[in-house]
Amino acid sequence: MIAPIETSGPETGVPKRSSELQKRVISALVLAGLALGSAWYGGVVFAVVWGVAAIAVLREWNAVLGLSGRPLWVSLSIGTLGIVAAISLVLIDHFSPVIGFFPAISAGILIAVLIRRPDVSPLWNVLGPIYAASVVVGPLALRARGPEGLLIIVWLFLVVWISDIGAFFVGRRIGGPKLWPAVSPKKTWSGFFGGLISGTLVPIAVVYAAKIVLAVQWIDGWLLLYLTVSTALVSELGDLFESALKRRFGVKDTGTIIPGHGGIMDRLDSYTAAAFYVVIITGVIAV
Repeated sequence: MIAPIETSGPETGVPKRSSELQKRVISALVLAGLALGSAWYGGVVFAVVWGVAAIAVLREWNAVLGLSGRPLWVSLSIGTLGIVAAISLVLIDHFSPVIGFFPAISAGILIAVLIRRPDVSPLWNVLGPIYAASVVVGPLALRARGPEGLLIIVWLFLVVWISDIGAFFVGRRIGGPKLWPAVSPKKTWSGFFGGLISGTLVPIAVVYAAKIVLAVQWIDGWLLLYLTVSTALVSELGDLFESALKRRFGVKDTGTIIPGHGGIMDRLDSYTAAAFYVVIITGVIAV
C-alpha cells in the first residue's frame, strides 16, 4: 500500500517527500494504463503482460529469501518454466486455473528439493512459483469469459486499487490505533476500514453501471456484495502478508524497478492475494 508522507522539519514546512509522491502517482497511472490495456485486449497480450509480471515477482521473491548466484538462477529458471507451462495450459489448452497451477506447484517442490538451506524452511521455496503464478493464471482464465471476463478483471483491479487508495487517505486523515505495529508500523485500523468500505462501494457501483450502460451481465445483489467485501478484505491481508514476509527476512523493499513504489512484488502484493482468492471462490460457487 501507499506509505504515509513524511514531512520535513519545522524550518520549511514543505513536505519532505512531495517529489516521491509525484513519482508514485505517475508510476501508478502508467501501471494502471498498462493493466487496463492488457485487460481490454485479453488473450495473448494479457498473458504476456501478466506473465512477465509473474516472473518478475518470482525473481523478487527469491531475492527476499536471500538467494543469489547459482541457487537464484536454478530457482528462477525452474519457476519460470512452471509459470510458462501454467499459462500455456490455461491460454492454449483452456484448462481450469486449478489444473493450471499444477506446473507451478511442481516447480516449487522441485526447487525445494534442489535448494536446501538450514536457515530457511523449504516451504518458502515451494510457495514462490505458486505465489508468482497467482498473478496471471487465475486472471487469465477469468478474462477468457468474453465481455463478462473483462468486467470481472476491471472489477478486480478496482477492488485492489480503491482499497489501497481508501486505506491511504482515510488512514492519513483520521489516524488512530495501529493495525499491526509489529508487521507494518504505519498502518492503522481507520485506514483498514476505510480501504475495506471504499474498496467495496466503488467496484459494486461500476459493476451496476456496466450492467445498465453496456448490458454486461454478471452477479448482483447479496452475492456481489459478499464477493466484493471478502475480496477487498483479502486484498488488504495480502498487503500485510508481504509486509510480514519482508520483516521475516529483514527486507525493506522487494526491488527498485518502479519509481516511488519499490519492486513489482511491492506493487502487486494485494492484487496477487485477491486474484488467487477470486479464482478459488468463483470456482467454488460457480459465478
